[in-house]
Amino acid sequence: MKLFSTQQSLFRTILASFMILILIFCSFNLLIFWLVKKHLRSEMMAQNRLTLQKVAERYQFQLDKVREALYKQFTDKNVITLNNQVILKRDSETLSTRPIVLSLQSIASDSELYVDNIILMFRSSDLTLSKLGPGSTLDLFSSIYQSTPYPLSYWQSQFERSDNYVLHPGTVFGSPTPSGESAGRLLIPYSIKPALADNMMIAMIDANRLRDAVLKENPDLDITILGPNQTVLYETHQDTRQLPEPVDIAYQGEDGLRYVMKITSPKILRLDTLMIILLGVSIAIAYIVALFFSRRIHKPVRQLIQEKGEIQQELQDQQSELINYHFMNKLKNIHPDPDEWQHIQGTEGTYTIVLYELRFRSPAFTQVPMSREHISLTIGEQLKRLTDERFPDAHTLQMEHHQFLTVFPGNERERILHMLEEVKLVLDEDLRYCLVTAAISSAFEHSMQFGHAYRQVNELAANARLREETQIVVDYRSDRAAYLLTLTQEQELTTALKSGKEQETLDLFLPWLDELDLKEASVDMFKHMVLAVTDKAKMVLEHYKVLTDDTLQLRSILLQLEECCTLDEYKRSFEAYFRIVTHLIREKKETYDPIIDHVLNVIKDQYAEDLSLDVLADQLTLSSSYLSTYIKEKTGANFMEHLHDRRVGYAQELLIQTDSNIQDIGIQVGYRNISSFNRMFKNRTGSSPGEYRRTHLLDKRA
Repeated sequence: MKLFSTQQSLFRTILASFMILILIFCSFNLLIFWLVKKHLRSEMMAQNRLTLQKVAERYQFQLDKVREALYKQFTDKNVITLNNQVILKRDSETLSTRPIVLSLQSIASDSELYVDNIILMFRSSDLTLSKLGPGSTLDLFSSIYQSTPYPLSYWQSQFERSDNYVLHPGTVFGSPTPSGESAGRLLIPYSIKPALADNMMIAMIDANRLRDAVLKENPDLDITILGPNQTVLYETHQDTRQLPEPVDIAYQGEDGLRYVMKITSPKILRLDTLMIILLGVSIAIAYIVALFFSRRIHKPVRQLIQEKGEIQQELQDQQSELINYHFMNKLKNIHPDPDEWQHIQGTEGTYTIVLYELRFRSPAFTQVPMSREHISLTIGEQLKRLTDERFPDAHTLQMEHHQFLTVFPGNERERILHMLEEVKLVLDEDLRYCLVTAAISSAFEHSMQFGHAYRQVNELAANARLREETQIVVDYRSDRAAYLLTLTQEQELTTALKSGKEQETLDLFLPWLDELDLKEASVDMFKHMVLAVTDKAKMVLEHYKVLTDDTLQLRSILLQLEECCTLDEYKRSFEAYFRIVTHLIREKKETYDPIIDHVLNVIKDQYAEDLSLDVLADQLTLSSSYLSTYIKEKTGANFMEHLHDRRVGYAQELLIQTDSNIQDIGIQVGYRNISSFNRMFKNRTGSSPGEYRRTHLLDKRA
């Protein structure tokens, strides 16, 4: 570069060096700022996701309550009787409507439902009942509940729908003023109309009252509720405000509704502006300082750049040797012979490799009089001897405890296959110890392709089938996809496991194994099936609060499943596995306690909130003293001990996995006072939060 040419002054060279250092430091500052900003943004997003989840759960809870009220009223015997009378076209004067009107008034006056009115209308009659009493359907929807999106024809068309429950988009209902503006209220209709029913019930939910109740802690949140077909059901902010860099956070509720929250980060935007200003000032000051020191260091020292080409030539000469040593680090020789790798290093011509993969037989199915290390060593010595007799220039290496690899110089595929047939006869004599799969690669021409050759034989070895013999694999199979349970299989397996019936589960599952065997599925396919089935069983066990990691029997059976080599071994292992799983499920179902389960679930999900025993007692309609005694008797610990254990346990995770300060962690897990957090943490762990974090950081570095 001309900048460092000896023809230019030392002053410009030093100044340029200073400027490069300044740019490097600025780059580090920008990187640190970006990381901090990313962390702040992720924290903000996590907090907002948690807030959105709570809001969605509250909305879902309220909508479920309205749905239950609709169902209860719709199936009321008075409503059914009235519907029959309307179908028979009785005189409206003789219809018994007063009990139903009183019931509708009771529901509409329930302050916890946030319902403006409940409307009962009929397909074949103009009669409508609401909290206002009986009346005409036309009068009701053309005056009090007049709305352009929901004319009377819309509600009449709803009698033809197939869905039992429909949550309609919210809109303003009411008669317009003389000026043309709407004077009504924003309501969200929620209707029930079972198939073939001649009557329909509509709950007019007061959207603003419901919003004020749900968002009482965060009234400024911008929430949009979307239906299953992505139609907008309700927006908490109807204005079209322009937010700086808005971000949408979505949460999918269990009822099929999608909740979207718009957020922005003005603090981060202000931080960007401040950072740009500080960076500009820092660069200006650094340039002035660099200029000052460059002027002071103005003595000629110009003889430092004369050593270049020799190092490059040296590295070029050693390139092939470095590549060979790269592969040496990946492989482990069977024999500690230093000359073995030197021969391979000098091999730059065509070569073929064969991978021998050992599948050890499980002690659960056969008695093995020697250790796996001994078996592996014995087979390796046999492979080495048989190969050296026919290919003296070949080299056999051990890569893992269950894998051997032989490198054959040249391209003699037919001779190698003939040798493998002889090796198969020898290895088949020891099938009671382990099964061997031999995979042969294509011919390769350079040592740099060794990694590709190794990957090729590994993929070929994965195509071995579930046979009790030594297998030689030379071609890829077409059915190499991973095993996946179909939706029907998942549902049937889940149902069978939840029933806790061992024989029913086996009758369902064992034919799946037979089907795979008939298709000559690979060993790899059977392993994928084991993972799919055991993962589904683990989900069912977790549903019943069974900790599989604490079950020694299950862990031993899972290890046994990983070592199955034949169809019979898989069947026997799965029979033992499902016997234990169904027994655990039956045992858990028999000891299930709904009160304790409710209390522990509330503590698990709401530990960061201001929980109290009185609130839980009200939810369960029990007295606080009785609930406290009941929890202590059933679990051995009282309510507050369970709550503090949950909070401290989660705080331990945050101290190890995050860089948040201790006070923020205490607030995050439910302690508003740092001294209370420190006291409870030390009481349960024996050390303060700071000491706990330092100890685990030191252990991690060690």
